[in-house]
Amino acid sequence: MTGHTLLLLANDRPLINIDITLVLNLGLWVLLFVFLRMTFWKPMLAVIEAREEGTEGAREAATGLDGEIKRLKTDLDAKTKDARVVAARLRDELVAEGQRREAELLAKVRAEVSASVDAQRATIASQKANTRTELLAGVPALARDIASKVLRREVQS
Repeated sequence: MTGHTLLLLANDRPLINIDITLVLNLGLWVLLFVFLRMTFWKPMLAVIEAREEGTEGAREAATGLDGEIKRLKTDLDAKTKDARVVAARLRDELVAEGQRREAELLAKVRAEVSASVDAQRATIASQKANTRTELLAGVPALARDIASKVLRREVQS
């Protein structure tokens, strides 16, 4: 070991001297702690606490709103169900009314068509009778013509 090292080891001085400087240092540290606490930490802690209170208040408000939402959703579901029931009833009434009107229109059209068909049949029957009468009136003359041509002479009736 060198001489300097031996000298340091042989020195009986303590690592920390307990004297007035230690008390002054501790006093300065306490004063610094109080100053920092008053100027920075206390306002910062107040801000953090206010934020926590605001967050908690917002959570409580959100919980209240959640309950309100559930109640409104239940009311909406009930009103929607009622509206669907009313709509189904109205739809059934409209379908029944449509079927009734359809039946009325079909009956009316069938009556008109039936009357028209009956009138056409009467006209056709009249035309048939007239044509038959005309044909029957012309049969003797036609028969005479045919007989004349077949016999190749004129036939007297």
